[in-house]
Amino acid sequence: MYAEVIVRSNTVYTDNLFTYKIPEFLEDIVRIGHRVLVPFGKGNKPIEAFVFKIKNNFGDEKGLEEENSDKKFKIKEIEDILDEEPLFLPEQLELVHWMKNRYICTYMECINMIYPKGLKLKNYKVAVLKNDYLEKLDSLSDDEKKVAVKISENKGKIKVEKLKYLENINNILHRMKNKGVVDIKWEYTNTKNEKNMCFVSLRYDEDDTEEYISENKIRIGNKQREIIEFLKLNEEAEINDIVEILKVSKQSINSLKDRGLVDFTMKAYYRKPESRYGAESKKIELNEQQKEVADIIKNEMFEEDKKPYILHGVTGSGKTEVYMDIVEYALSQGLDSIILVPEISLTPQTVARIKNRFGDIVGVFHSQLSEGEKHDVFRAVKKGEIRILIGARSALFAPFRSLGVVIIDEFHEASYKSEMNPKFSALEVARYMSFKNNVTLVMGSATPSVEEYYKAKNGEYKLLKIDKRANSKPLPKIEVVDMKEELGMGNKSIFSSVLIDKIKKNTAEKNQTILFLNRRGYANFVSCRSCGYVMKCENCDISLTYHKRSNSARCHYCGYEKQVPQECPECGSNYLRPFGTGTQRIEEELKHLIPGIRVLRMDKDTTARKGATEEILEKFRNKEADVLIGTQMISKGLDFSDVTLVGIISADMMLNFPDFKSFETTFQLITQVAGRAGRADKEGEVILQTYNTDHYAIRCAMEYDFEKFYENEIKIRETFEYPPFNNMISVVISGENEKLVEKNAYSMYNSLRYLFKGRGIEDLSFILGPNPCAISRINKNYRWQILFKDDGVEINLLKGIIKYVCITKRDVVFDKGINISISVNPNSVL
Repeated sequence: MYAEVIVRSNTVYTDNLFTYKIPEFLEDIVRIGHRVLVPFGKGNKPIEAFVFKIKNNFGDEKGLEEENSDKKFKIKEIEDILDEEPLFLPEQLELVHWMKNRYICTYMECINMIYPKGLKLKNYKVAVLKNDYLEKLDSLSDDEKKVAVKISENKGKIKVEKLKYLENINNILHRMKNKGVVDIKWEYTNTKNEKNMCFVSLRYDEDDTEEYISENKIRIGNKQREIIEFLKLNEEAEINDIVEILKVSKQSINSLKDRGLVDFTMKAYYRKPESRYGAESKKIELNEQQKEVADIIKNEMFEEDKKPYILHGVTGSGKTEVYMDIVEYALSQGLDSIILVPEISLTPQTVARIKNRFGDIVGVFHSQLSEGEKHDVFRAVKKGEIRILIGARSALFAPFRSLGVVIIDEFHEASYKSEMNPKFSALEVARYMSFKNNVTLVMGSATPSVEEYYKAKNGEYKLLKIDKRANSKPLPKIEVVDMKEELGMGNKSIFSSVLIDKIKKNTAEKNQTILFLNRRGYANFVSCRSCGYVMKCENCDISLTYHKRSNSARCHYCGYEKQVPQECPECGSNYLRPFGTGTQRIEEELKHLIPGIRVLRMDKDTTARKGATEEILEKFRNKEADVLIGTQMISKGLDFSDVTLVGIISADMMLNFPDFKSFETTFQLITQVAGRAGRADKEGEVILQTYNTDHYAIRCAMEYDFEKFYENEIKIRETFEYPPFNNMISVVISGENEKLVEKNAYSMYNSLRYLFKGRGIEDLSFILGPNPCAISRINKNYRWQILFKDDGVEINLLKGIIKYVCITKRDVVFDKGINISISVNPNSVL
């Protein structure tokens, strides 16, 4: 029997299936999905590998005992399995294969997505003295004798790396091996970041315990008697709890075990992240629209050819309640569920509500968990102890055995597309899982993405709508304030007079306000009024953002930070000043305009510490602040009954982004932030400040008219052949040498042109570039981009040629020190 495996390696040269013989002692054990140890390369270094296929014969493939130039090549054998049970399910490996082709990446990049955190395999060389080495000492040189003594002092075996301090150690060991003094072997350690707890219980029942003590004439001390009496009242107890409660030593408990009175049982311990955020536990009856939508999905759950669902529900329509009803039904049918949220650390309310409803079978998975916590979540899912998993996009890869439902909340969010390899889309992966494994897929949003809504309109999804708020209250009225008119009236403040008056009134009435600005820091940039100098990042092609508290200018791309000097570095004047507006400045100015107002700020700067997000939201929920100021992290998932006013400080800031999705992003953010107001019994209102009152994204957001916005936007997308009318592929070529990056960008373009022309494709207008990226330098790396649209060329041919140039022939086309990043249908082309 033979196994086809993928070896753990980060090079493109090993991105293939390798065939190994399964030794007889493993034939009945090795299965698809197992993690195995295989000898690899010339030195037969033991390396971790993953079994993708098992077959009964080697077939016509090369490598078994093929005659070639009078040499026989013998296939290598698997050395060992690394886990009792297969690490991966067969459907997970099918997903890996699909992702590799879909996102033009390697097997290992995809395997890393499903690989549980906390497993580590470390391999190392050891030198072992042979039993008869003493007889050969006379044949050794002084250097060799020195090494032999060192190994002997280490009980006859030592890691080679511990001898690296000796000069020419590899040559010395090689000579000693040839003289028959040492063997050089590879060994490994396989570790798992798992915790177990020791539970103590009485070996016999109450009466038999006393009889056993009496018959065996066992003397029991006072402390040990306390332990026995405690265990008579408790079936079992964790050893550390006994030590803490009874103030006894572990030695006393071990002594009872040695005397045959107690048993120890090791049980898996799952580390769970603490949540500071609470939510009321209340069962809510679905209204008519909610019930209708939930019933459609539940009734079709076991149909083979069902389509994924798009749930288009206005903000405050109670989509979370619908999700929970669907999950509850799936549970009753023995099915597990995954609920994806855009950034889990920003939606503690949703998590708290679902945990309150379903209890301990709910798990949470996101980037702020420790490696051990992540490992424990996957362990608990695999053992069936977690039945509902809430998480960010990577939660999709949890090893559920009976997955029935995947729900993607706020599915329009950009964070569902990974910016790291593999650059996968959670929506596409979920759609694949839905199709392959008959999983019910529900994607909900008040502002669906244009691309997915287009697919729904064309029958790829089943479109379900909820057009009323759950509390039957109207959506908050949006009042637009033209900031050009404010300036004309002499108001140079960030705040319009209308907004300030409303905040004062709202605070006086004991209600709360949310203020939104999608820019953190104090000011957009620092510039000299005398000569025009702008403080720029040394590593990136962007201006630095001013942070007042530290009087520093910081890059929000690479983290570079510099103190702001008192004098201009260019002209020496004292006119170096911050310009523009950030959340820090809004906080300062608001406190100046309304003395005594209590303000909380929520942006990347205030939420960097673990648990800080929950802390801020809990304070706001407990009415410890009148105003919450924040960036886009406050635009989703927040539900506060006393928030009756929302202020959008600069609505048109996103409109001017040089990106084809900027109008869509603007509409979505305005609608989502506006939806934070008036979610309970009190009616809400929204003040939207803008310099561009006539733009269709602003006008449609004012009226909550998604359909009208969609009709405008889809026409523009069709005219310029943007998604959903064409697929786009972005290839970014980057490196520290600007000229080399440019040269390699053109080298790639010329290779592509040659290959396309070889297939008879003369019109290359579907290739845009090469050009410098809009942000031409990030973190010391210059960036050039080539964009592709599958207009007039078949997408699989396009992907195949890009993969051939960028991966298969990478060393031929590109120089060393050049990085290649490929993204299929990117969120942004900046």
